[in-house]
Amino acid sequence: MVIATTLEDLPPRASRQPLLLLVCQAAALRRRARQWLEDAGFEVVAPETDAEVSRRLEERWPDLLVLDPASRDEAGSPLHLAVRRRRGGEDLPVLGLCSGPRQLDAALAQGVDDVLTIPRDWRLAARRAAELVRQAQRRSELRQAREELERLRLIVDGAEAGNHAFPRDPLTGLPDRDHFERALASALAAGTWRNGQLAVMLVDINHFLRINSSLGRSRANSLLQQFAQRLTAGLRSRELWRARRGPSFSMAARLSADVFAAMLTGLGSREQSKRTAQQLLDQLSANYHLADQMVALSASAGVAMAPDDGCPAAELLQNAELALSEAIERGSGGIVFYDETDHQLRERGGAIATRLVRAMARGELTLHFQPLVDCQSGRICAAEALVRWDSPELGPVPPAEFVPLAEESGLMTQIGTWVLASACRQLRRWLDQGLPPIRVAVNVSLCQLLRGDLASQLRSLLAETGVDPALVELELSERGTLRSDPDIQRQLLEIKELGVRLAIDDFGTGNTGIWYLRSFRLDTLKIDRSFVKGLATSPEDAAITNATIAMARQLGLRVVAEGVEEVAQLELLRRSGCHEVQGYLFFPPLPAEAVGELLARDPVAAPTTLESIPTLELGP
Repeated sequence: MVIATTLEDLPPRASRQPLLLLVCQAAALRRRARQWLEDAGFEVVAPETDAEVSRRLEERWPDLLVLDPASRDEAGSPLHLAVRRRRGGEDLPVLGLCSGPRQLDAALAQGVDDVLTIPRDWRLAARRAAELVRQAQRRSELRQAREELERLRLIVDGAEAGNHAFPRDPLTGLPDRDHFERALASALAAGTWRNGQLAVMLVDINHFLRINSSLGRSRANSLLQQFAQRLTAGLRSRELWRARRGPSFSMAARLSADVFAAMLTGLGSREQSKRTAQQLLDQLSANYHLADQMVALSASAGVAMAPDDGCPAAELLQNAELALSEAIERGSGGIVFYDETDHQLRERGGAIATRLVRAMARGELTLHFQPLVDCQSGRICAAEALVRWDSPELGPVPPAEFVPLAEESGLMTQIGTWVLASACRQLRRWLDQGLPPIRVAVNVSLCQLLRGDLASQLRSLLAETGVDPALVELELSERGTLRSDPDIQRQLLEIKELGVRLAIDDFGTGNTGIWYLRSFRLDTLKIDRSFVKGLATSPEDAAITNATIAMARQLGLRVVAEGVEEVAQLELLRRSGCHEVQGYLFFPPLPAEAVGELLARDPVAAPTTLESIPTLELGP
């Protein structure tokens, strides 16, 4: 526990100096104590007579009583007990200034909260006094919150009993949003979640606007009333209450047209909370009977839990609303529990999507190239173009984050066109510098093929740059690009007629069959890194990789292995007949200038034997 050392460390709610009543007959002791306590930030009142003590209590009730436990009132009772009785037993913290062990035992027996004995450390006394005031403030706040919670419980019970003396939703009779927020704040302040989970569950009726239009306003209102009644009954059901522990409280409310809220306290574990929420949603997602027809309703729910998902009522309710939005977006009529990590990822995704629109215009995208090495000669034979984004606001954004968002938003077509053009122009610059010709591989997205003009784009780029079409290779993803679609097949055939090479990327992770390898007239097969990773340790991965290389060679395909990071992997790939390798064992993705420097070496400094790899300096 962190103990306040001065009054500045007390909770910020104190708008005035706490009043300390110091009762001590010894004048020297009184002066010493007053000096330290005032320096600590207390307003100290130190009466010298019993009459003055009584007068001071009438003027203002103290926040702390510091006294010699031997002090007595006019009737001879311990003074601190008499003072407490004066206000009906109201909580008043007492710090006793004891002279010895006997007086200490007597003071503790009489209910003194803390003591200070000889030799007295006044620095410690100031700390203890501040801590006693802080604890008293918290007890007072907790008591008030519990009183408010009980008042709201009576309000809710009165509403269900037909008492209309308080503001409520006129259609359903449930508390409105304002009452729900107040009850939630009181429940959190009262610490009800300390005896179990506190859940805020927001429920949205799926497709209510459509239901409202088809039923008409009168029947739709009747449906909402039944929904509210079923929600209230569900919260009072024996099954839900059986799972509670500790003091329990539940409340239903209507927040907007088709959004209802439920608050439940005294729940058990988070898993138990999930089961309870699902049970409640199942009761709401059912058939509803109107006068002459039956309507099937489904609902979505978002849940936030205290204290993990926030303790201020506004924050907890906001997080429940975020979870509900996610549940509605999924469209499955299920429950989403708020998760801070998922929320942060969604927020970052939104920030990425927003800034990605401007990234192209602002020139924030760049190309890096990861060289590929021939397994036999050890020379760099190709380079894969990889897009990179360094955002001024977000910093470096990995492709795994922004590429899927670009595909969802339709920006991937524009980005893919820029990558292809930039890669071809960079290849032209290398050739103009007199560097050895290498293949440049470029990933192609499905949206580029669906647009239908990829072949014509390539034709224009080849004419503009004058590069040999055989030096350009398009990588098609097995998981999305290769399809038995007539338009896609036509475009790929046109691209092949230009002399451009085609490669299948991520082989082994999708559903590609031998028919695809023959029908699309591919030139290169790239084995996915997930198989290469386990090559030296997993017999299954080794068997799959060996069979894939053998099959590809029989079909006349050049085989590239991705993600090579260990010498043992390279050795096995060489023995299996793999043509080229790519990975951090050789080169990471590099800027175009660094790749140009590598190509300028004669011969290219790549290993021709396994023994040369550990000491080879390949990086720029």
